[in-house]
Amino acid sequence: MITNLNVWIISFLGKENRQSTLMEHRYLQGKFYFDSRVVYVPKKFLSIVIPAYNEAKRLPETLDWYIEFFSNVFGKDFEIIIVSDGCQDETPKIASLYAEKYTYVKHLNFPKRLGKGRAVTEGFRIADGEIVGFVDADGSVPPESICKMIKYLDESWDGVIASRWMDGSRVVIHEPFLRKIASRAFNFLIRILFGIRFKDTQCGAKFFKRSALNAILSELYVSDFSFDVELLYRLLRGKFHVKEVPVMWKYRGGSKINIFRTSFQMLVSVVGLRLKFSRLYKKLNKKLINTMYKVLRRL
Repeated sequence: MITNLNVWIISFLGKENRQSTLMEHRYLQGKFYFDSRVVYVPKKFLSIVIPAYNEAKRLPETLDWYIEFFSNVFGKDFEIIIVSDGCQDETPKIASLYAEKYTYVKHLNFPKRLGKGRAVTEGFRIADGEIVGFVDADGSVPPESICKMIKYLDESWDGVIASRWMDGSRVVIHEPFLRKIASRAFNFLIRILFGIRFKDTQCGAKFFKRSALNAILSELYVSDFSFDVELLYRLLRGKFHVKEVPVMWKYRGGSKINIFRTSFQMLVSVVGLRLKFSRLYKKLNKKLINTMYKVLRRL
């Protein structure tokens, strides 16, 4: 419920901040929000891939929210592709029910775990959209922010990524301290290894023109959470233009990630990725390197 104090604060703010504050309030309540004055509607078919690993508790809320929003904004010109990735809970069953109920929902079920990267890539392969992207299953980025992101794909940009760390980003609920430290340390490492200057490579919302994605899709091989880095690095190496955009974001509890194990795996993964792009890689024993890489990632 919006109190008198909230109303006074909202009225005191400027137009843009007032709209954002109202959106934040509804976001915290998990309510649908649509305002044609702040939501951009592109004239292109949109494909949204959602990789899901044991997301039976969080996925339905995200799907209900996204389906209600995008069906109102896009009509029939969108699709949601759920990729069940080696799930051991009711996620595949839930995703299948949504796919049966809605013609614009597709479901891919992989009984054996692929990893986030491969799950997203498999979703990309069957996407029909002129604009194709992926989001996290927890709905941490609201659909309004996605619409604001993809408006840049009508301009000279080939890709657009969400950011929690830019000026203008609005973090409604902050992530735990250890996750925040790990996130900033990883970003620092990425800047050193790859020269990527984005402030946030891991935020769970990224969208691309189909033409740009097709140019690198067959080259993608990273299967874990470092997939985002490989995807962006290959696009930048291919001279594609990617824009980082501030979004509204909130931390959602219930993640299946072990922060320490995942951080180590991502460290090994990005070092291996950088090595593969270096001149030194051609001189190394590929079989030995690949074996060491696989062993370290399983620790």
